Amino acid sequence: MWRQMAGLVLGADLGATSTRILVATVAGRRLASVTGGGGNPTTHGVQRAAVELGATVRRALDGLPADEVRAVVIGAAGRATLDDPRASRAFSDSLADVGIMARPQYVGDAEVAFCSATSVPDGTVLLAGTGAMAVQIRDRRTARASDGLGWLLGDEGSSFWIGREAVRASIAAITGTGPATVLTASVAGRLLSEPVHRSALIRAVAARPPIELAALAPLVTEAEAAGDQVAAAICEDAADRLAGSVAQVREPGERTPLVFSGSLVRTPVGRRVVQRIGGEVLTPADGVVGAAWLAVRHLRSGWTESQLAHVHAVLAAR
Repeated sequence: MWRQMAGLVLGADLGATSTRILVATVAGRRLASVTGGGGNPTTHGVQRAAVELGATVRRALDGLPADEVRAVVIGAAGRATLDDPRASRAFSDSLADVGIMARPQYVGDAEVAFCSATSVPDGTVLLAGTGAMAVQIRDRRTARASDGLGWLLGDEGSSFWIGREAVRASIAAITGTGPATVLTASVAGRLLSEPVHRSALIRAVAARPPIELAALAPLVTEAEAAGDQVAAAICEDAADRLAGSVAQVREPGERTPLVFSGSLVRTPVGRRVVQRIGGEVLTPADGVVGAAWLAVRHLRSGWTESQLAHVHAVLAAR
């Protein structure tokens, strides 16, 4: 039983669309895995994210002793937000409200994704979901990063980027400055309740949070599957940009693990990226495993790499 395992650990992955919690023993046995609403502090603000974290943790700990949680690791995109003392206090308070007194450790989503796929210290990770970033990992920490600049400055090849390109292609088709595409009808069907024209699409996009364009990405892969050449070109361009980000941070001939994580992994864009990168690409089955494993590593700093690798294998097993 958990009481024989000298305490519990908690890993959290705070994403734009979901908050994921994993509670486990220090030996790696999963006790609870729960998903809540969007909890990224950069996207939703610190207070809302902290409330969502507390609510999701409370559900995860149902029937488990909160005071036995000895280590907490929280992974989040834009983790620098949590380095602010007021922000970290809000998160610590949300955990204390459910009975967890362990001080949380904060890491970036790249480190969480990498450590979810492998226990080795060095490699490369490509995150491609709502946003996009390639990261060189050294000693399980970010050494260099390419992109990850957010929707305004970058995230090239991401779901947001693909969705934005779908709207641009639709507008070009409407105005006759680009080729016809089935995206015009599908994008308009998603965004409009009025006749389709250029200004209506522009108004519809401007009235929504920019991040919502990511929801249009599946329309592009669906259009490509139906034979639309404009959609295929967007997918090709996205894959080129993502693979290019990897090339900027991965040394030529490097043999360390390359981890690919995010909602685009199992899409036509993701398959193109893997083909462009070449070699073995790891895809974590559960992205919150890395946070829980890092919590074990923090709590058991004297354990050997072999012992920690065994715990990783137990946590990652489904």
